[in-house]
This record gives sequence, C-alpha cells and structure tokens, in this order.
Amino acid sequence: MRPLARAIDWGPLAVVAAFTAGLVSLVEYGEALPGADALVLMRICGTLLGAAAAFGLVDTMSADLGGTAVPRWVRQALRCLLPGGAAIAIWLAAFSYILTRLPDGALFPVGDLLIEVGVCLGIALASAATAVRFAAGRQAAMAAVVVQLAMVLGTILLPQQVRLWPPTCGFGYWDQAHLFWLAMLPLPYLWLIVAGRDLRR
Repeated sequence: MRPLARAIDWGPLAVVAAFTAGLVSLVEYGEALPGADALVLMRICGTLLGAAAAFGLVDTMSADLGGTAVPRWVRQALRCLLPGGAAIAIWLAAFSYILTRLPDGALFPVGDLLIEVGVCLGIALASAATAVRFAAGRQAAMAAVVVQLAMVLGTILLPQQVRLWPPTCGFGYWDQAHLFWLAMLPLPYLWLIVAGRDLRR
C-alpha cells in the first residue's frame, strides 16, 4: 500500500483540491448562497475531482511488472480506491461547507448529488483503466478526462424533457433524472472491473 501510494500521481488531484477550496471560498462567510448556484458549484467540483482521480491509474512501470506477487487487478483496484476515496472526501468537505451557506429550508439532497458524482467518478476511472491498457503516461489519463467531459457536455445539451442535470433540487424532472443516474451507477464500475483484469494469463 505505502509504495503504491507514493507511486500515484497526486498532482492533478492536489491542483483540483486547491481549485475547489478557492471556488467555495468565494462564498463569503455569513452570505447566503442560492441553491441553484450551489448545485452548479458542486457539480463542477465533482466533475473535476473525478477527472483528477483518473490520473491515479497511470502506472509507468506496468509494462515491467508482469511477474509480480501482487496481481495487476489488485494494484489497479488500489489505484482506484486511493485517489477515488480522496476525491470523494474533498467533495464531501466542500459540500459540508456549502450546506452552511444555504438559506434556511433550502433543499439540497446529498444522496442524489453523490449519485451524480459517483457516476462521473466511475466513468473517469473506467475510461482511464481502459486507456492505460493501450498507452502509458498522462496521455492515457487525458483520454479518460476527454471521455468524462464529453459525457457531461453531451448530457447537458439534452432537451428539457430528458434533462439529466436538473437546475433546481427536488423540482421538475429531478426524481426521474436521479432514478436514471441510480440505474447507471453500477455500469462504469462493472466496466472498471473488466478493464482492470490482468493483461497476461
């Protein structure tokens, strides 16, 4: 665990964590933050944190580690859990701060928003796990970032009747959209399991 943690590229996650801290700090202490603005803020943070976590799967020594005692899928699983867990922890810290800035009685369901973040994180990790099978270095993680951002931008542009990013918590198509997100949640992680299999038998 310790050598692997040192080998993970934490740089992108540190940059996004600093950006997230700066973004939420723009909300002045004691000033109420409209729910719609808070929703956009947390979605931006979640998308960027998921993209940054994808860099944790880049293993420049993977081609030289064919005969190790630890299977590749275990190493890849840890490379997902460590930066993925850190990304969720950073997002939850930002979410906790944003909650203190919302007006009294504002609806801001953590469960539904966590599902959105979980899908974005899963897509980024699964895309990176696939890309690193074909390329080494940061370009593999960048491919995952492109896939994740394309998914986000593509779903934002959907018609209002099938909008997957409702602009107001709990109203309009919110429940239907999050039923869809919940149904989609396992798919990128199943993809991640398949992509993390050993390259050699």
